[in-house]
Amino acid sequence: MLGIVDDPITFFGAIAVVAVFIVIILIWLKKENKIKNEMVAALSEEVRNDLKDNQVQDYDYQRNIWTQKACIGSVKDKGSKVALKLLWYNTVIQNATLYQFQYADVTMKKADFESRGLKQGSIVKMRIDPNTAKAELVW
Repeated sequence: MLGIVDDPITFFGAIAVVAVFIVIILIWLKKENKIKNEMVAALSEEVRNDLKDNQVQDYDYQRNIWTQKACIGSVKDKGSKVALKLLWYNTVIQNATLYQFQYADVTMKKADFESRGLKQGSIVKMRIDPNTAKAELVW
């Protein structure tokens, strides 16, 4: 029985598929970093420093979930809902993003968004659950 290394066409085909996958991931990461950097650059120094003083609250040590402040970095109208990018400063997750700005994607009903007087640049509280890669606004 031939292995993948014994058949050059299959071998190089497999390498090509992996290379394409890596290139797609790198392009996606570059795009995500550009979005984040543009949102951070749009912040005033005062808001940037306020977010860095994130005051983590309600930290659940067993589930690794917490609440902290965030800034609405962008708002996109989706009909009856809005898609938000919440910019926050990481002082909890011990990885390459520690002490850096991050953002989380959140959707909410447009009526709730408007009734609370929220807009791009508003400071809000968000609950972060890195185990499920989810965030939500809390009131």
